[in-house]
Amino acid sequence: MNKRALALGLIVAILASAISQALLHGQKAVASDLALYIPYFLSPLIGLLIQATSMLAWAIPGFYVGYLSKNKPVQHGAILGAAYGLLLGAIVFAMRASEINNIDSTLMVATSAITQMAKYSVLFALAAPAGYLLATHRANL
Repeated sequence: MNKRALALGLIVAILASAISQALLHGQKAVASDLALYIPYFLSPLIGLLIQATSMLAWAIPGFYVGYLSKNKPVQHGAILGAAYGLLLGAIVFAMRASEINNIDSTLMVATSAITQMAKYSVLFALAAPAGYLLATHRANL
C-alpha cells in the first residue's frame, strides 16, 4: 500500500471538497439571479454546471490517488474514499452531537456516517483507474 499516495490524496480530497463547495455556493447564487434573465432553454446548462462542480469533490481525489499509486489503484481509491468518508462522518457526528437526544437519533447519524464511507469509497475507487492509466501512459512515452 502506498501511504504517500493516500496521505496526499486525503489532502487533495479535503482541498477539492472545500473548493467544490465554494464553487457550488457561488454557482447557486448566480443561477438564482440568472434564472430571471436567461432564456428558458438554457436552464439545463446551469443545472449541468452545478452537477459537474459537485463531482469535483470525488473525481479529482480519486484520479489523483490512482495517478500516484504504483499498483492496485482501485484498492487505494477505496481506502482513501473510506478514510475521507470516515472523516466527513466524524465531522457530521460532532456537529450533530448536541441534537442527539435518543437512540434513534444516534443510529440515524451513525448510519449517515457509514453511508458516507461507502459512498466515497465506491466513487474514489471508480475514479482511481483513470489516473493510474494516465500515469502508466505517461511512463511509457
